Amino acid sequence: MTDADDQGTSGTVRSLLDWLERIFFAGVELSVLATPGYLAVFLLQYRHPDAIPMAGLMALAVGCASIAVFRHRTIDVGKWPRRGELRSAPLRVVYFSTVFFLASWGVGTAAMAIGSYWYTLGGGVVIALGMAAFPAVYRVVHGDPTTNPAATI
Repeated sequence: MTDADDQGTSGTVRSLLDWLERIFFAGVELSVLATPGYLAVFLLQYRHPDAIPMAGLMALAVGCASIAVFRHRTIDVGKWPRRGELRSAPLRVVYFSTVFFLASWGVGTAAMAIGSYWYTLGGGVVIALGMAAFPAVYRVVHGDPTTNPAATI
């Protein structure tokens, strides 16, 4: 094996580890900031105790991947603020909680109204679309993160 092959393998492993790190921090961000939404879903899941958690799990998994993809700008939906930016924390808590609530409780309830658990997969679609819209909502409330160096990634 040549040095070029070794660097290619090392680069691939490093790239994979970078993506796992991005997904981990996206999961932490979503889990912490959407806690009020989790609590609301937990308290209101008694109507459909199977469909709502299924939609919530799908929303959590897809939400973590979506945030990682959008923050890295693999799919460019706009510039995200820094994870540690305190100025936008209230907006992010309300927004992430609302989107998670709609993706889990809303989709789970709709799936049961339609009559199929397959529609709980829509929780992933709802949260992915909601997270894609976040940079636009941020710009409306706080302005463009590129004009505020403290707000950018």
